[in-house]
Order: sequence, then structure tokens, then C-alpha cells
Amino acid sequence: MRANLPDRDWFIGKPLPTRPDLVMKEVVGSGNDGHVFRAHSQTLQRDFACKIIPRENLVGASEDQPRWRAEVEKANVLQSNVVVRFVDLKEWPDVPFPTPLDPNNRIHCVVLISDFVLGGNLRDFVARNRGEITVPLVMQFLETMLDLFNEMKARSMTHGDFHSGNVIVEDRSYALTAPRYAFRVTDFGVASATSDARFKDDYQELAAVLRSLLEGVNYQAASPRDKFLFNALNTQFLARHLTEDDPTLDPLVKDPSRQFKRLHELEGEFEKGGGEESVKLLTPFDFLSCEQIGDASSLLQALYSHLFLGLPEVESRNNVVVTGPRGCGKSMVFKSLSLRHRLRVNEAVPEKVSYIGVYYRCDDLYFAFPRYNLPTRAEALDLPLHFMIATLLSELLESLEQWARCHFHDEFHREEARVVQKLWEVLRLDPPRQPGADTFTTLCVQLQKQRKSAADKHRFAHDAKRPIGECFGADVLQKSCGALTETFSFLKDRPFYFLIDDYSSPKVTKPLQENLNRVFMQRTSFCFYKLSTESPVSFSQSDIDQKIYVEKREFILHNLGLVYLHAEPQPKLDFIEDVFRRRLSASATAYPVKELQDLLGSNPAQNSNEDARQLRAGKKPKLWGKETLCRLCSGDIHYVIGLVRNMALMAGGADKLAKTTIAPRVSPDIQNRAIREEAGIFLKNLRSIPKHGDQLVNIVTAFGNVAHSYIKFRNSKNEGGNPPHQASRIEPYEPFQLSEQAQKLYDELLRYSVFIEDFRGKSRRGKVVPRLHLRRFLIPHFNLTFSTRDSVELEPTEFEKFLVDPTGFEDKFRLRKLEPENDSQIQLPLEPNGKGT
Repeated sequence: MRANLPDRDWFIGKPLPTRPDLVMKEVVGSGNDGHVFRAHSQTLQRDFACKIIPRENLVGASEDQPRWRAEVEKANVLQSNVVVRFVDLKEWPDVPFPTPLDPNNRIHCVVLISDFVLGGNLRDFVARNRGEITVPLVMQFLETMLDLFNEMKARSMTHGDFHSGNVIVEDRSYALTAPRYAFRVTDFGVASATSDARFKDDYQELAAVLRSLLEGVNYQAASPRDKFLFNALNTQFLARHLTEDDPTLDPLVKDPSRQFKRLHELEGEFEKGGGEESVKLLTPFDFLSCEQIGDASSLLQALYSHLFLGLPEVESRNNVVVTGPRGCGKSMVFKSLSLRHRLRVNEAVPEKVSYIGVYYRCDDLYFAFPRYNLPTRAEALDLPLHFMIATLLSELLESLEQWARCHFHDEFHREEARVVQKLWEVLRLDPPRQPGADTFTTLCVQLQKQRKSAADKHRFAHDAKRPIGECFGADVLQKSCGALTETFSFLKDRPFYFLIDDYSSPKVTKPLQENLNRVFMQRTSFCFYKLSTESPVSFSQSDIDQKIYVEKREFILHNLGLVYLHAEPQPKLDFIEDVFRRRLSASATAYPVKELQDLLGSNPAQNSNEDARQLRAGKKPKLWGKETLCRLCSGDIHYVIGLVRNMALMAGGADKLAKTTIAPRVSPDIQNRAIREEAGIFLKNLRSIPKHGDQLVNIVTAFGNVAHSYIKFRNSKNEGGNPPHQASRIEPYEPFQLSEQAQKLYDELLRYSVFIEDFRGKSRRGKVVPRLHLRRFLIPHFNLTFSTRDSVELEPTEFEKFLVDPTGFEDKFRLRKLEPENDSQIQLPLEPNGKGT
């Protein structure tokens, strides 16, 4: 919209024609849609802020009741003192706007008048005070914004263009009873009022502003208390509460009231826990996500189980895309495999290091390239590659130097300069003209500068006037690793594993993935890439050169949901018991039990056919015991931990459990109630997902009701005795081609792991089709069984209807009376392993 903006200098010294007491004194700033001025009223003896916007830049400017006016007026509905309200709205007709065809052209402008807040915007404040931002100031900022966001949520409002340029830092150094600085938010409704509306997610933008503030803190100079709070803000709010969009994983998502409460809990946790240096579990059920553990490597080591299912595939010498339900342990595994972590926990002795692991979490990538689309300028295309290669290589060199100096000191000292010279050449960077330039430390400093430069240049990727310069190509990381391997003998048989965590769309957009896949899908004998993504549909299998990457050729898809679904019961149970054994032992306060069996007991005799007969008779089988907990797990170990926590709380907590002598400590009745309630909470949170939440709940409910009707009124002939038909999965007869609407819903079901997709089976007609397994902990909610024998079988048109019209689907397929024997499901073929499908 800058093409529609008149010369801002023309306004200086001129009164507003429709309010002549206001004279434009100075330019405060310019945006995409208008200019902002400080104006002075001689009559009122006070300043005002005037935003002047060409009428052409406003939505519905020619309408009798223009839409832009209603959007702008929304701001005045808010009662919060944080909001800078509009006090008047005026016109400025006949503003000069010369064009090549008409030097005397004039345009009409609208003037939004608001209180003038003394102070600059937050972006400039951070730039001026880098290294001097205090943690208490950051806490004050986040508290203020969450308070504002809470009112916005209550009034169903959004800002739409929240960023540090629209936050004013008001200097109140004159105040005796209030903090020196206060934060005010401007431009409510302006983004949606202009035809250049951005409509950004307010929470994602709040996270970006929080990140800029944290970058301005001098962490090393901070007190232990401030370091603790800094890490909590970074690992909990920045990495999770503000940027997560899945309320089924984090109940604080887009809930400013609960986030505000959580913010106030942090200081008490520091006083109780002793700070980040001694981070421990206060209860066995803390830290349900790896992000919350942060850099507490000793705690990560204590909680990490080497019995993790699927670990051999992750550690294989292949490019691997690891997917699975959120909270299944991908982050913990990736972080634990990194050389940096192993160094911190003294597990990096050479005989235990068979590869050099480099961990990187994509939150950092999102903030550098938010909502990324391919740029129109070809020279800007490689900016994400430049950023990523500089990031990974810097992390590799830092951890490699620390490890080599400990275990291969003489060789590293002898060869460091030579390999750095090779790297300067590979990177095509000029080394600093000073002694000691050929060191890992100097090169890492330069790589950090290259990271920042790439992120800064991306902001102007579409501006042809801004030079880009030369960027790293897709082969630079591979060549750099080759130089290291050729030089150091201790790397000859140790490949590099780049562990890229949370590489998931929409946060890491499909265009950004397709750009970076030029690196991550390369195949060499010494560089392997491990990408974790939340579901198969969150990963793009192509690149910007239109190359399609084929599973089992360029990469292996390793779905942890399927690993847990198809694993034998004992390895699953061994892993889950080990997870709880570690947590129960690591608790800072002695927990009254040390083994899962002592807490929940053992119930190996539970039988799916018998459960189905009880359900047919109108009775709900009682679900309890460690074996049932194992059956409920779809790889989502965070759910299992949270469920056991709720069971323990319902049983009276640690104090009550310590006094209980009856085994198991948590009674079967309480276990059963907690299991059934937890699924209902998941569906409630699923319903709150924007756009599709209600439909997703309707879809899974329709399946659950149909599958339960099969238990009631259909028999299975796959097994002797004709037990009730027990379906917990969908199996199409034929491969399906979905409409655009249905495909979106299908992708969302997979993204939130409502169903887990499995391509390994064949339909009754011998076609390779995706089977959809219901997430295991939803099975009790719909009164189904854990049997994996039967299916709800559908034609492709019926599957389409299931997605777009679940109510109609349920009406058609839900059984209401017992089927005759000859109408029951016919015998299904055996799979190659000889077991029934």
C-alpha cells in the first residue's frame, strides 16, 4: 500500500482542515497503509496522535456504511487501560498525490485521532536497550498483554496486526507508586479496516515480541531467580503456551486466564525448587513435555528411557521422518541423542559415541521465517538455506570442539586451523584479518552473524531495492561435514545425525519445508537427517525444484503411533513401567510408591471378547491395571503420565496413598472413572480447535456410535464362538480420492491423531488402502474394546460421506437390531503373518 501514501512531509505544520485546532507537528512513523503524526491542539494544550490513511486503502470506502469504520470503532469497546483508544475520526480532503499522468492529482484521506502516548515503540526500545532488558520487565510485559488478551477473548475480539511496532513503551519515570514503564497497544482494528489487512494470529505475534525481549536480556549477568524465570518463559511460554495451537496437547492454548495464572506460579516454583541449576520433579507427574525441561540435562537424563519403542529405527543410518501423536517422546529422544546433551551428562566417552548428533528445534526457524511463502525474487530463494546451514554448522562445531578437546586434544590442536581454512573456502566467507581467525570459535561467531543476516534480509525479501548478496547453496552443509570427516581421524566412522525437531506444518509452512528439503533429503554416507513431525500430513514430500521424495528411497517414514499399535504387549509394558519407575524415583519429595504395579495393580486376565459381551448386555467393563494403561497408549506417553497423575489425585494424592495398605493403591473403581473421564476431556479440547473442531468431534462420535452398534447387533465370524463384532478402525474397500473439503478434514483427523493412519494392510478386495485406527484412549469413551480384529468397512463414497456428513453417515450405518446370521461380516483373509486382520 505504500504506493498510495502521499508525501508525509507535506503535512508538517498544517492544521487538520476538519479540525483546525490540530496542527501536525512531527512524523512519528509510517506503515503500509498510513502515516502517524504527533499533532498539537492549542485550544486544549495537549498532543494527539493522528494516523492519516488514504481512503483508497480502506475496506469498503465507497459503501454507505463503510466496513472499515466498524472495525476501527471496535477498539473503543475494550475497557483495558492498555488500549490506546480513538477519540475522534475526521476527514482530510484534497491531499496532494501527484502521478506521472496528473501532477495535480489529489486524494481523500481519513484521520484517526487518539491519545498521544509519550514514549517510543517497543521495537526501538529493545534495539536501544539490547543487553539491558531485565527479566522483571519481560514478566511485566507478558502479564500486561495476557490481561488485555483476556478481555479481547471475552469480547470475541482480535487485534490482527499485533507486533512490537504497535506496542508503545510509555515512560512513567515521574510516577512514585507504579513501575517506570507501562505498555500500551495501538492500531486496534486498523489492519482489518485496510485493504492490506494482515490478520495475523495474536498469540503467535505475542510470542515473537516476547522472543525479541528475551533476546535483549543479558542472561549471564542475571540472578539465579531471573535465570529461572527466563528459562521458564523461554521453554514454557515461548516454546509451548503461546505458539502451540493444539488444545488437546496443551490446555493453556489461547487461554490467557490460565496462562496468566501459570505466569504467577513461576516465582513460587523457584522458591520451592531452588532454581534451574537444581531442577527436579516436585511430583512424578511434572514436566509432561520435553520443552518444559529446558536445559536441565540431568533431569532429561533421569527421565529418558532407553527402552523407547522405535529407537533402533531412529538411530539407523538413514534419513528418517519420525511422526506420531504429540507427546509421544520424539523431542526427548532427539534431544537425548545429541552430542551436546551427552557431554552435559558425561556420556560422551568415545566408545559410547557412534555418531555425532546435532539437535535443532524449529521454533527458532518459525520466528525467523513466519508464515513463509516462496519469494518473488530468485536471489532471496536461498535465505532459509543460508539460515539453517549456518545454524546447524555452528551447533555442530561448538559441540564437536568441546568433545574433541576432551578426548582428542592433540589431534584437534594440530588440525583445527587446517580444517577451518577448508571451511572458510567451502562457505565462501572471508576470514577476519586478525591473528587466530582460523579457529572454531571465530568461525562460529561469523556463522551466528550469517544467521541473523539471513533472518533480517528475509523481512525485505520482496523489496527489489534491498540487496540479498550470496547465500549458501544446498550442498554447503554436506561439503562442510565432508571437510571435517576428511581432516579428523576420530570422525572417520562417525556420521553426523542432524536431529530436526518439530518440523511440522503449518508452523513450518509447506513452502518452507520444500525449500529446506533440498538439504534434508540429501543422501550421503556421512550425513543423515532425522525430522520429527506431528503427523504424516504435516510433512511435505517434495521440494521447490518439483522433486518428489519417495518413502523407502530418500527417507524412511517412522510412525510411532503405528509402532505402539503393532508392538507386542510386553515391550510396550516394559517401556511404560520404566518411564514411571524413573519418574517415581526422580521426584524431589519421596513418593510413597516406586513401581507402577504398586500404584495400579496388574489385570492381565481382561479379555476383549468378554468385554464385548458385557457391552452387548448393557454393562460397562471395569478398566484398570497396568496392562490396561498399556492398551490405552498410542505412543502418546504424555497422556499416560497425565492419566496416572489424575488417578493419584482422585485417590487423595501422595499423603493418602502413603497410608493405603490395600493393593493396588489406586482402586480399580477410581482407575476406571479416570480413564473414561479423560477421553471426554480430550474431545472437549478437540472441539475448541478453530474452524474444524466441532466437525472433528462429530466425525469421531459418528464412528464411535456406529462401531458400538456393531458390538450390540453384529457378530464376528473371524473367531470361533461368534463373538460380537469389535471394530476400532475404518477400512475402505478401495483407495479413495477425496473432495477438497473432505481432504482438509481427513488431514486434521491425522494431524491431531484422532485416527492413526496405517498403509500396511490390504482391504478385503486385495487393494492397498489406508486403515484408520481410532486413538486408543478414545476406545472406552465409545464403549468399544481394544481388539484389533474387526473393521468398519466402507466404499470410497461412504468414506467421503463419513467426513463431510457424519450425522447422515451415522443414520445410515448405525445398527438398531441384531443382524441375521447370514448378514454378518464374512471371513476376512489372513495377513502374511498368519494372524487375522
